[in-house]
Amino acid sequence: MLSSARLETRCFQREAELETREQELYTLGLPLGEPLLGSWTHHSPLPTLCTPTDNSTSTLSKVPCILGVDEAGRGPVLGPMVYGICYCPVAERERVASLGFADSKALTETQRDQLFDRLNQSDQGKASVGWAVRVLSPQDLSQAMLRRAKYNLNAIAHDTTMALIRETLQRGIHVTEVYVDTVGPPDKYQAKLSRAFPSIQFTVTKKADSLFPIVSAASICAKVVRDAVLRYWRFVEDALPLGDEDEFHQDLCSTQEPLVNQVPSESSWPKTFGSGYTSDPYTVDWLKKNLDPVFGYPNLIRFSWSTCTKRLEDDGVDVVWPPPDEPTAATLPSKTTRTRSTVAQSKLPISHAGTQGVFRHQRTSATASVIPDVGRSRLRNAKFFDDRHLRSVTAAVL
Repeated sequence: MLSSARLETRCFQREAELETREQELYTLGLPLGEPLLGSWTHHSPLPTLCTPTDNSTSTLSKVPCILGVDEAGRGPVLGPMVYGICYCPVAERERVASLGFADSKALTETQRDQLFDRLNQSDQGKASVGWAVRVLSPQDLSQAMLRRAKYNLNAIAHDTTMALIRETLQRGIHVTEVYVDTVGPPDKYQAKLSRAFPSIQFTVTKKADSLFPIVSAASICAKVVRDAVLRYWRFVEDALPLGDEDEFHQDLCSTQEPLVNQVPSESSWPKTFGSGYTSDPYTVDWLKKNLDPVFGYPNLIRFSWSTCTKRLEDDGVDVVWPPPDEPTAATLPSKTTRTRSTVAQSKLPISHAGTQGVFRHQRTSATASVIPDVGRSRLRNAKFFDDRHLRSVTAAVL
């Protein structure tokens, strides 16, 4: 067993390693360590071997390239879902395979980081391989799944994949072959991609990340970026103090200081949330210990996931949201319903998540995330707030 002194030394070493790693990833242009208020896309610099040297615009003079697509974080109840692509010249496919890429799920975190560094730091990687990621925030995923016309994960995956391919083509990369780890029936997905990009040959199959090294490389990019986003996660809710929401909203909009500088480095929530999978004991324990009975969870959580919904229904308080007009016995729900289901049934959008929501609290979460900006006076006049003096109640709860 390690002595306390040696354990403390290892902790310091680990913290130093994480700080160094964060700086390395930050130099790539990844916005890590900032509150994730929305989805974002990042493209690596163009590899020199993928672009023609004569600056010609002719398709015939461009270098034919292969491209792989894969994702990370589709199933977890927390954090972003990340789609990654990798591409290289057709003539370099064997050399890229020799770099040792394999399915990211079969590699350790250290092995994935080392392979990712080869893409960005080695001369061979920078010359022959390009990559891009699309980070889909938890609140955007929740919004898509909870809106009136449900935007399911398969449709999100298809659209994200096509957007990344389209952006790569627009950057001047001559993509001729694409390999995709399927989402849904492979034949239908392949036909859909072929209709969208008729000049490209598509191969859509299960387990593509273990069959094609270029897909394995895309898988590693997606996994490394998702892990980094979670590792350096900052809870934007820590910047939302108890008090007058009008005054805070005005200060937030008028300040010239970036929001990241307004979020305290010490968080009210521990970062021991694990991978986000329900099979992860760290995730299960975090969900159990960090549920606010009124406000649920911070925006790290995907509120549309059944894991979150069930936890709110089992352990959260009952909340009834009357219509914004004067409530009557006829307009009130016939029985008490839960916060999440009531708001979902009312077909309200949740685009006003995080710092954009109307209602403010030190632990903004499921309830606050689904409240649209319907007007402060209408919200304040809601029977629920008037009857319960919610400010005083929440202060007492915490």
